Amino acid sequence: MGGITPLVSTALPLANSVIGTARNAGGQSGASSQAAGQAASQAAAQAQQAAAQQAAAQQAAAELEYKRQQDAAAAQAAQAALEQKYREETAARQQQAQLAAEAEARQWAHDAELRRQEEEARRRSEEAATAAAAAARAKEMDNFRAGQDQTLSQLRASQDQAYGRQAADAQSQLAELTAAADAAEQRRLTALRQAVGRTRAGLGARGLSAQDGSGEAILLGLTNASETERKDAHATEQLKRGAIQQGLDETRRRNLLELSQLADRQRLEYLSKFF
Repeated sequence: MGGITPLVSTALPLANSVIGTARNAGGQSGASSQAAGQAASQAAAQAQQAAAQQAAAQQAAAELEYKRQQDAAAAQAAQAALEQKYREETAARQQQAQLAAEAEARQWAHDAELRRQEEEARRRSEEAATAAAAAARAKEMDNFRAGQDQTLSQLRASQDQAYGRQAADAQSQLAELTAAADAAEQRRLTALRQAVGRTRAGLGARGLSAQDGSGEAILLGLTNASETERKDAHATEQLKRGAIQQGLDETRRRNLLELSQLADRQRLEYLSKFF
């Protein structure tokens, strides 16, 4: 709109110059002055018309420029609005993605914690089951061993009782042997004294002395025979005592063998059952 004023300012002096030139020329002749006036008026009208047309064109151009600027501003505003909307949508998507990622991370952490707790519970359950199984196994082993020990103790007690009775019987038999040996020794000595007395009396009746060779030989024979009897009786007694002691020793060895065999069987049973 501001370009119209310079055109008018330029057209008016041109029209005035034309009018002045016509007036100057009017002094030469009246007809010429009238023609010049008409020409000047016509030129001024044309100049004004051209100025008006140029002003209208400039006005239209200014309006077009203004409309173009308005359209550009509107387009720029629309582009800015689109860009702002895009930025806002991008920010919203990013925020939503971040929230989703955080939620997913929390879910992963929650799932991981649940898995850890489940694994910990499973581990504790397995440890408890293992400990319970170990305790049950240890108790079973102890009970089995206690039963074996009780069986072994019962056998040992039974053997001790039987051996005690056998030892008591052996002591009675030995006491009887001792008493019988003592009695036999007394009978032997009594018989020897009686035989010696009878022999001395017989020798005296025949006028012989015990100090003579024949008398001494007779007495020595009686003594030797009695000593032989004593030795035979003592040997017999020792054999009987040995038999009694041998019975005790055999019983002791048999008892030890039975205990050893039972202990070996129990050991094998224990190992085969628990290992």
